[in-house]
Amino acid sequence: MKGIVMQQIFVELYNYRPEWSGLSIAEREAFVGALAGALGRFRDQGVEIVAYGVNDLDTDRRAPYDFFCVYRVPDVRLQRVFEAQITDSGWYRYFEQVNISGAALSPAGSLMKNVMLQPAVRQGEPIAAAQAYQKQQAIVLGHTMSYIDVGHGRPVVFLHGDIMSSFLWHNVIPYASAGFRAIAVDLIGAGDSGKIPGSGEGTYSFGLHAKYLGALLDTLDLGDEVILVGHDWGANLAFDWAIKNEGRVRGIAFTEALLPPFDWSDWPLLVREPFKYMRSPEGGRDVLDNNYFLHAARDNLMRVLEPAEWAEIERPYAQPGEDRRPTLDWPRSVPFGDDDTPVRAVLEHQAAWLANSTVPKLHLAGVPGGIEAVGGRRRDTIATFPNLTVGEVAGLHWTPLDDPHAVGEALAAWLAVV
Repeated sequence: MKGIVMQQIFVELYNYRPEWSGLSIAEREAFVGALAGALGRFRDQGVEIVAYGVNDLDTDRRAPYDFFCVYRVPDVRLQRVFEAQITDSGWYRYFEQVNISGAALSPAGSLMKNVMLQPAVRQGEPIAAAQAYQKQQAIVLGHTMSYIDVGHGRPVVFLHGDIMSSFLWHNVIPYASAGFRAIAVDLIGAGDSGKIPGSGEGTYSFGLHAKYLGALLDTLDLGDEVILVGHDWGANLAFDWAIKNEGRVRGIAFTEALLPPFDWSDWPLLVREPFKYMRSPEGGRDVLDNNYFLHAARDNLMRVLEPAEWAEIERPYAQPGEDRRPTLDWPRSVPFGDDDTPVRAVLEHQAAWLANSTVPKLHLAGVPGGIEAVGGRRRDTIATFPNLTVGEVAGLHWTPLDDPHAVGEALAAWLAVV
C-alpha cells in the first residue's frame, strides 16, 4: 500500500503432529479451504500475502522448518487481529513448534503440496514468461479467429479453456513442434480472436464455441490423424470434436476436464464458493466490471506467475463489460448439483464415450490437482477409461502454467508411441 510502512511477519512451523497426518484428504482440504477463505477477507483490509511454502531439506539444510509463511500488514492492530485469526483457525496446533518473527499464504500450490504431505516441487527448467510465436488469422463464420501454427507433420491441436488463450500452451508447444504440426487456438472471444458483437448472457455457450472451433479446424487441412490436447473446457471441446470426427482422431490428451460426477461435494472448496457467487447478479457484475473470475484464478495456481504472464492473460479482457462475457458464460455453464441443462447432457455423453472409446488417451493428471483432484471421484472415473496413459504433473487447476515442462515431457513421450 503506497505511503504506508508495512509490518512484515515471518512464521516458521516445525514438525507435523500426528493429528495432521491422521486427517483424511477431504478433511485437510476442508480445513485449508476454510483457512484460505478467512485469510482472503483480510486482503480487503490491506494485508499482503507475500509467500509461503514447504522447505525442501534436500536443497536447503539451513532452514529446518517444515513450513513457512510471510505476510505484511499496514498496522500493528491489524497484525494482532490477523495473527489471532490464524491461531483461532487451529493451524498452529498441527505443529510441535511455531516461531513468529519480524517477517503468505500464496501461492496455493505450495500449501496444498505441503498439507498433502507431498515433496516440494523440484527446481526445473526456466519457464518463459513471453510468447515467442507469431499468430495467424482466419475468417470463420464472419469473425476473425487467431491461432499458432508451427512445425510440420501430424497435427497436434491445443485447446484452452476459460479466461485463457493459446498463451496457456506456449511453454508446452516446443515439445510437440519437433516432428509434429502444433496448432494452438484462441477460442472465439479469447486471445486475439474476435468478440461476438451485441453479446449478452449466454452468448458464449458451449455450442457456439464448438461451432466456431469446428469451422476453424475445417479451414486448416488437418487430415485424418489429428491429435487433440485440451485443458478445462478446451478438453471438453476436444472430446466434442473427437466424437463428431471419430474416424479422424489419432489420440486425445487432456487435463482438468469437466466430467461427471457434478455433485457440489465433488468440486474443491476453492471452486465452490466463487462459482456460487458468479451465479448471482452481483457476481455477474463483478466478473464484467472487475474481472473477478480472472483474478480468482490466482488462488488455483501452484506457481507464482511473472507480471508479464499475468499481463498477457489479462490483455484480452482489459476492457470492462461485454469483452469479458466469455469469462462469465463459461463458469455459469458448469453443471452443479442437480442442474439439468443441455450442457450437462453433453458432458455426460462425453464421459460415456470416453469410457467406451478405444482412441488412445493421455491424462495429464495434476498433483494434487484441481477439479480432477487426487482422491476425488472424478479422478477415479478417468482411471477407468480404456487405452489410457497417465502422466503426473505438479499443479492445481492450471497445470500447463504450473508445470509446463512436465506437461510437455509427458506429451512428447506419449506422442512418440501413439
